[in-house]
Amino acid sequence: MSSDPPHNRCGYNPDVTLIHENIPQITCYRPVWNDRDRCVWHAREAGKSITDLKELKPNPGEHLDGAYLEGAKLRDVDWFSDVSLVNVDFTRADVRATDFSGAQLRFSRFEYTNAIYADFSGSDLEGTIMSDTDLRSATLVETRLNGAIFSDVYMNRDTDFGEYSVYETEATPETLYETHPLQAAAWVYRELQEIYHDNSLPTLNRHSYQREKDARRRLAWKKGEYGNAIKYELSRWIMLYGTSPYRILTASIILMLLCGVLYPLAGGVRITGDGGSTTYTFDHVQTAPLSWIVEVLLQSIYFSVVTFSTLGYGDIKPVGYWAQLLSGIEAILGTLFAALLVFVLARSATW
Repeated sequence: MSSDPPHNRCGYNPDVTLIHENIPQITCYRPVWNDRDRCVWHAREAGKSITDLKELKPNPGEHLDGAYLEGAKLRDVDWFSDVSLVNVDFTRADVRATDFSGAQLRFSRFEYTNAIYADFSGSDLEGTIMSDTDLRSATLVETRLNGAIFSDVYMNRDTDFGEYSVYETEATPETLYETHPLQAAAWVYRELQEIYHDNSLPTLNRHSYQREKDARRRLAWKKGEYGNAIKYELSRWIMLYGTSPYRILTASIILMLLCGVLYPLAGGVRITGDGGSTTYTFDHVQTAPLSWIVEVLLQSIYFSVVTFSTLGYGDIKPVGYWAQLLSGIEAILGTLFAALLVFVLARSATW
């Protein structure tokens, strides 16, 4: 427990343990500000300027937890890099081009704040509230955002949240809420989707959606939830989590070619015409001429295509139980893939 500070010292003791037990509680011993009872950082007075604050500007590693900076004019300030700013009020502050890199900003409030070109790279924003804040051209690469709340945030294409969440790139990242890093990453990507959607950035919205699903897929494998993991894997490879019609088309082509190769091995296909019927199979593939093998494959692939597309021409049919079973499965998958393609195309129009 800290001793009582002298009367000419701030003595502010932020009760951050009510927020989270892992945040240290440090008493402020800075000199009081003029006739106030607190230092310039903790005095509850709005509109502080750089001139007011620069004499007691912090050094890297210092604590300014609980500072009151509502309406403060802090444009282009580079004092906050690697400084602890837990539970600081930046409401209506001007922090344009301010350097917050590596800062501890847990549970701080950025409401109606101008943070254009601000640098939050490598900072900790877990539990922070950002509401009606301008983040255009701001940098938030490698920033911890688990539990951060974004509401009516303004951004543009130059706002950089990074390619991946810090919870995926670090080996053992610490999370304030003691959640699995992949779960934290999925939560962050979900929050970013809403930001991108609100700011009409469909490409970034789609990318965050894919990253969220990928994090959940990996989390399912980590937790041994194999049913969910397989579901995510199928969704990933077949349609990129519902975002890529090209993957569905590619998967469809691969499936048709695969079935086309399997039909001759499963009994073959029979074509009936006016001159009789011909069965295309690999019963004697070792002695069959190459021209026959090619013709068998072409006819089988043709049958696979019409079966997958559910055209079902009557002059060509599967031969034997296994070929019939394979054609039935392929027809069902063809119908399913067609429905998936329609779904993905419709979804792509809403990003």
